[in-house]
Amino acid sequence: MLKNHRQTLTEAAGTEGNGLYRLSIARPFLVPLVLLALALVLRIVDIGLLRLDEKWGEAILHKALGFGLVLLYLWFAGRPVREIGLHGRHVAKAMLISAAGTILLLILAYGLQWAILRIGGEQAVITLSAVDSKEGKSGGLAFALWLLLGNLVNSFMEESLFRGVMMRHFSVKMSPWKANWLQAAIFAAWHLVGPAKHLLLGKTDLAGAVAEGALIFAGAGISGFAYGALYLKTDSLWAPWIGHTINNTVLNMLHFATVGGLDVSANLLYPLAALGYIGLVFWVKAAAKRFEMPSMQPWGTETVGAESG
Repeated sequence: MLKNHRQTLTEAAGTEGNGLYRLSIARPFLVPLVLLALALVLRIVDIGLLRLDEKWGEAILHKALGFGLVLLYLWFAGRPVREIGLHGRHVAKAMLISAAGTILLLILAYGLQWAILRIGGEQAVITLSAVDSKEGKSGGLAFALWLLLGNLVNSFMEESLFRGVMMRHFSVKMSPWKANWLQAAIFAAWHLVGPAKHLLLGKTDLAGAVAEGALIFAGAGISGFAYGALYLKTDSLWAPWIGHTINNTVLNMLHFATVGGLDVSANLLYPLAALGYIGLVFWVKAAAKRFEMPSMQPWGTETVGAESG
């Protein structure tokens, strides 16, 4: 019944709009994968060739250009940004659900790491310090603001592409939850550029790159699925955007200081946070039901637009 209803809506929408919009409904896997390929080229050039993440401490170029790709697609397809969830409907509720859940899971993750360190005999305290743990760069207030800007842009880019575009398009041909699993797997693979770069530059061996890649793939996949659940159950891209931004910013700024120095490796924290994201999926389902939030609809389905929530 749901399949027939979705098919009717998308077929009706497919009779309107320009050629690119009609094509995106007829072949809903094509557009997201083309955008992904273009964004991946930008990512490889930025991180692999220009290596701006090493020079600047934040690979912001491909993120800004990647978000621009999504905006260009919407413009050429004749669709407003609210079509991917950037609208004002129920925005306060959506952001509250996401922020509360994300902050809670981070409190639990930091608390568990502190307990583990204490059990291991470390006198650990949480300290505020701007650090990009991927490249080992740190700095003062200016660097902290730079990292924050990078996180804001990164969240716009990744949420608009993986959740806003991919999930709505994939849902034309599959159930929303299956679409969420698929985009989460692609999102996880997107993050394997780092381990591949480390291997090619000789910073690690094959076994180390595989181990690093497996950890990153699992963590990014779980968090990507949780961000997808936030989008799916609130119909607002602002929900995963704020959760994503809070997560990355906190991990950049809050670290444990021990007698051995500042622990920025997050070898314990990242897996603990990933486990917390599993809990976030259940949280958003319950909270969205409590606040009577609308669910994300497939691409081509008419959206109710831009009134404030």
